[in-house]
Amino acid sequence: MNIVSEEKWSVEQSRLVYGVGRKDLHFLDITEEGELCIRLRDQTITFREILERLEKKNGHTAGYTSSFTLRIPQLIAMQIKKIRSAFKKAMRDLDYTGEFRVVFPVKVNQRSDCVIPVVKSDRDYGMEAGTKTELLLIKSVLQDERQRQIVCNGAKDPEYLELILRCINEGYNMSVSVESLHEAKMIIDMFPVEKTNLVLRIKPYLSVEGHWSHSTGRDSKFGLSIHDLHDVLDLLNEKGFTSTVRTILAHAGSQIEDLDAFKRFGRFMTNLYVELRQRGLSELRTIDFGGGLAIDYQSSLPDDFVYQYARMLIEGVIAGLEDHKRRYPPPDIMIESGRGVTALASLVVVKALEVRSVFPPSDRECSNDTILREEAVFKERINGAKTLDDLVDISNEFHERFSQDLIGLDPILERERVTGRLERALRAKASSMGLRSFDSEKLERSFWHPEHVVIGNFSVFNSIADHVLVSQHFPVIPIHDLHLRPETTVRLVDITCDSDGEISQFYLQDSERPLFTRDNRPVTMPGGKMGHGIPVGILERVVDGCFVLALTGAYQDAIEMDHNLLGDLPDVELILQDDDQWHLRWVTGAESIRHLLEDVGYQNLGNDEDPYMNGAE
Repeated sequence: MNIVSEEKWSVEQSRLVYGVGRKDLHFLDITEEGELCIRLRDQTITFREILERLEKKNGHTAGYTSSFTLRIPQLIAMQIKKIRSAFKKAMRDLDYTGEFRVVFPVKVNQRSDCVIPVVKSDRDYGMEAGTKTELLLIKSVLQDERQRQIVCNGAKDPEYLELILRCINEGYNMSVSVESLHEAKMIIDMFPVEKTNLVLRIKPYLSVEGHWSHSTGRDSKFGLSIHDLHDVLDLLNEKGFTSTVRTILAHAGSQIEDLDAFKRFGRFMTNLYVELRQRGLSELRTIDFGGGLAIDYQSSLPDDFVYQYARMLIEGVIAGLEDHKRRYPPPDIMIESGRGVTALASLVVVKALEVRSVFPPSDRECSNDTILREEAVFKERINGAKTLDDLVDISNEFHERFSQDLIGLDPILERERVTGRLERALRAKASSMGLRSFDSEKLERSFWHPEHVVIGNFSVFNSIADHVLVSQHFPVIPIHDLHLRPETTVRLVDITCDSDGEISQFYLQDSERPLFTRDNRPVTMPGGKMGHGIPVGILERVVDGCFVLALTGAYQDAIEMDHNLLGDLPDVELILQDDDQWHLRWVTGAESIRHLLEDVGYQNLGNDEDPYMNGAE
């Protein structure tokens, strides 16, 4: 018997399961009625209310469809404040006297409803460009605030450098990175010494674990290799440009969760800073540590992770200064956090169109006596199993036996019906054993694999492309029935004709003992673990609602793909006004069929309707 399943379920348990109300999902919560809501300044609005208001006001608007992207720009301001506060506290706690500066890399999200809130949120926030196009964007946004720092990274040609020089002449506060000897030669040839503010971008020669750890070290595509750095220093000295170097820059990677890595990185960069000062770069004042600040997609990082990130960087800098007996002033610290600023500010709301079952209904008995006898034998073995390893062996043997080729519709139907029943028996037995941890990789087929598929009105490739490209995890949360013990788990698939169009990962949160669905699927696990299958309260009510894909505000808009000619979903903006009233603004409709066809070279085809589904009837 699964004792856990007989206990009363609470909203607090659902908060644990879905990771909401805390950490980087602090702005999401669950009402006592089980409705998913947004909470800002203690004011709440449910997703059901958002959907109803949109349908009432914009249901007949061109480009209206049942799914949409929800933008919450206030969350950008909150993240910026959080980062500044963390560094301020860490510097105070460690008695660090250098200054702190931050720039936003617009590559993370170039949309105006992202970049402009960054600028409005902090009068000293700088910008980072990686291309000519991005620099033109920044130039326009900062035309009335030219004192803000602009860092120009990326590969450079004479046109890019001419644009930078033009910005300098127009009064913008420009810093230009040097990433090769070739770039250094071009800059020296084109820029007057007195107008040059150089950043030496250096490969970080250390190993840091993270989602993009391959982008660091000697094999990184970015920055000066150690031999190039020596050549550039010789050239700067020869041409009288050593005084133009104000900053050194390196990126340790992206989405780094290992806090100790930041301390090693801080120490590494500070040792470079001191040695470069010793080699004559007397105006070097700043270390730019680039990006790396992780977003807590799994709700599993420490609550004070941002503070710990800041503290470990600064501790590393202090350790580096101690290595040289503090003969040089503490450098100013700069970061280029993008993901950490914008990820929270965008969510994708996906309408559920249909639910499909993997197995046939199990209420009909099998008419094949041989299969019935085998089912009875396997059930007896399941009931007598003593360990989880026993269940693994039984499951694998069962699937090997029943995976043999069958000819005819009825034999296949009966096999699938029996398979569903035996997997249910395996789950029930596993949960009764006081499951603490489990290695599903030993299974030929996991008996916790979801038995239901939800068709969602969206494209994974357009809305969360990183899920396909780099297996990035995104939280997925249904919008209602969250006050109930989940009935089961489901896979959420899109409407593209591609098997990668699916998001079914679900992080099983750490709990002292596992929590289970009503059909004995774990939804938490001691120690935490990535699982498969999104818990839902009542399966038959799934089509009445939506799923929310959270933390999509970093990179997903920039790298979207129009796979199957499915374009952008509608954009909706949500703002909590000063009077604590929620303002919902329809920004744009879904990308039209006509525009999508024109984009691939077909004129005068299609219409202004969008390619997404109208919804369930």
